[in-house]
Amino acid sequence: MKLFKRFSLIRSLKGNLAIVLIITTVIPIILTGYISYRWIYIVQTEKIEKDIQTNITRETNELERRLDDTTSVSQLLAIEGGIGRDVVKFIANQDELEKRNLYADINASMLNVNFANPNLGVMFYYTPDYKDPIIFSNSNIAPTFLIDQLPLFYEKNLLKYYGPYTSLNTNDNSLVFSLVRTMPDGVGHTIYAYIETKLTGMETMFAQNAKTSDSYHVIVNPKGTVTYSNLAKINQVGQAFAAPKGYKVFSATSIYDWKVYQLIPFSVYNHEINKWIVQFILFSCLSLIVGVGLAWFIWKKVYGPIRLINKEITRFRNDQTTNSLAMTGLVEFDQLLLNFDQMRGQIVDLIMDVEEKEKRRGQLEVEKLLVQINPHFLHNTLNTIQWLARMQGQTNIAQLVTIFTRVLHYNLGKKNIIVTVEEEVEAIRDYIQLQNIRYDHVFKVLLDIDPTALDVSIPRFILQPLVENSLYHGFEQGEGEINVIIQKVEESKLLLIVKDNGIGISAERLAQLFEQEDNIQKSGLGIGLHYVKKMLDIYYGASAQLEIASSNGKGTTISIHLPGTMKGSHEDV
Repeated sequence: MKLFKRFSLIRSLKGNLAIVLIITTVIPIILTGYISYRWIYIVQTEKIEKDIQTNITRETNELERRLDDTTSVSQLLAIEGGIGRDVVKFIANQDELEKRNLYADINASMLNVNFANPNLGVMFYYTPDYKDPIIFSNSNIAPTFLIDQLPLFYEKNLLKYYGPYTSLNTNDNSLVFSLVRTMPDGVGHTIYAYIETKLTGMETMFAQNAKTSDSYHVIVNPKGTVTYSNLAKINQVGQAFAAPKGYKVFSATSIYDWKVYQLIPFSVYNHEINKWIVQFILFSCLSLIVGVGLAWFIWKKVYGPIRLINKEITRFRNDQTTNSLAMTGLVEFDQLLLNFDQMRGQIVDLIMDVEEKEKRRGQLEVEKLLVQINPHFLHNTLNTIQWLARMQGQTNIAQLVTIFTRVLHYNLGKKNIIVTVEEEVEAIRDYIQLQNIRYDHVFKVLLDIDPTALDVSIPRFILQPLVENSLYHGFEQGEGEINVIIQKVEESKLLLIVKDNGIGISAERLAQLFEQEDNIQKSGLGIGLHYVKKMLDIYYGASAQLEIASSNGKGTTISIHLPGTMKGSHEDV
């Protein structure tokens, strides 16, 4: 995705949105076209072809069945079958009465056969060696009939199949197939049984007016020669079959190796696909028009609110004052604008908070500078006092000045405002030792320091003011015990506790300590506490917590919770 964004030539939202809308319009058209084309193609190639193949197979089987029916009937007309034997007797008999009886029996038998097989047409016996060659015919037959003139289809032993051709019935012009069975009469002559089968129900296959048909049929004998075609301009009777160009060819083969071909022009075969292509082009054009219209509409709906949001952001960049928002009328973009308005308010509050903190820090720097009354002068003076005390053998005074110098150097010196817990603890020890000398050890200070917290960085001078408050304001008789506890909790977080067993602070006074900061700062108790609160606010903000628990006569406990990281500057003040 990153690579695509890097090499994309279109960088504007407008261009990308236009491309997305075009793609979302074109892809459904392509997918719809592909799926529908595949469906039509499958229907065309599978269902339609299967139907056509099934149809031509059915037609082939039907023609084969009818030819087989003529074969079965020919067995009844054979000499061995009964009727043929009577015909031989009829021809050879000279007795007129017996001959008349045989004639009646043969005619009755022929009528029964014809009645039992309604698809049969003309039936008769052909005796070319006798005066009347056509006998026992069930129809009017032209007297010029010759077997050799019939179009041979195929032959099998003594059976020959002919057709298709026009029926020998002078009153019927329909196409028929026929079977001629050759039967020796035993006295040197040959008798032929002629049987026609009608093509009733197969008119589509043998349509005479093929120009009005959507398909054409060609019948080929086992030798590959065309015996029937209603597409005579391409496949003529008597010629070898060749698949013509421009036609879809289907075929079925009989068990006797003759074939039936069905030829469908591609213009007809592809009619549905061609029709679909025209409809799909119209549908695609309409979809593109609708897609372009929708793209323009969506663009107006999206780009307008984006311009309005950009306008609000630009105005806020130049002017951070709060202004009324102009809504877009769309829920999503209006929600975005409301979120931006909330963010704008938070940014303004943050800027004001930063400015206020900078102002506080400046005040703190001034306060520190006011306290630092020429530290070099004070240090030099104290060093002179320390030297004179040692010269005169005043070791107590020299020790007091040494400790006081260290305390003064830590509080008023040039050290960084950020120190380690170990440095802060050493300063507390010096302060405690200094106060013990001053008060002749009338109070006790116990230090409980977690060794793992010694390297943690904290703002300088946040414990001594609290110890000093306990010392000066916690004990009426000047005697008592102060506990300083430093613990490392939850990885880098610190817990600082200054606890005394002094007179405590009333609930009303506690409330004043947190509610009236200006009055507190003027009192002795509030000066150190005010300094600590400011240091915590500058370097930790709301992440640090200062808690005071106290009651009259039960002492005071001040707890400070420090997070693992500071938010203020680490530079000197």
